[in-house]
Amino acid sequence: MNDLRPIVTVHGLWNRGPEAWMLRRRLRHLTGRPVVQFRYPSVSGDFADNAGRLAGMLERDGGPTDLVGHSLGGLLVLEAIRRADPAAVGRVVLLAAPVRGSAAARRLLAMSRGGGRIIGRSASVLAGGVDLSVAEGLEVGMIAGSGAKGMGRILGAMTGVHDGTVGLDETRFEGLADHIVLPVTHTGMLFSDAVARAVAEFLRDGRFGR
Repeated sequence: MNDLRPIVTVHGLWNRGPEAWMLRRRLRHLTGRPVVQFRYPSVSGDFADNAGRLAGMLERDGGPTDLVGHSLGGLLVLEAIRRADPAAVGRVVLLAAPVRGSAAARRLLAMSRGGGRIIGRSASVLAGGVDLSVAEGLEVGMIAGSGAKGMGRILGAMTGVHDGTVGLDETRFEGLADHIVLPVTHTGMLFSDAVARAVAEFLRDGRFGR
């Protein structure tokens, strides 16, 4: 496997990629590999279309390509790797991706008719989750946060352990190779050195260091 194969990061809702510049810089330093951003219209774009674009990019690159998806970007990654040729996909790290659906998204949709416009065309996926089937042999890791400050808490949607936007239980599923919880908020994990190191460890070993 080519040690200089790129790492692709996928941003979350209402973002365009610049917010993850520190994560990308740290991953370049920790891995010695190029790190590129997959950009997509997170509000106006159709979820299936965005996933299809990402899957197509992976197959054009020849792979295997490692992926790091934050929040909605993690859901997009899961859908894209279901569509792509397995040979095009390397290891995957999801950052606080509400794979089982987001209580915060459901609360926002229930509070106002405008909630759907705010969340955009991925609203049903964020509210209900995604297909959690993972191809045999594919290693997917999840980093969840316990920082407990964010939009979901303001909306009154959070219970138990959470990162302020996504609950711990919303990030777990059987297809994961490994799962860890770090004391960071939903957005703060993009700026966390500990998160960057955990991502680099999983991309190297298929497991998180403890």
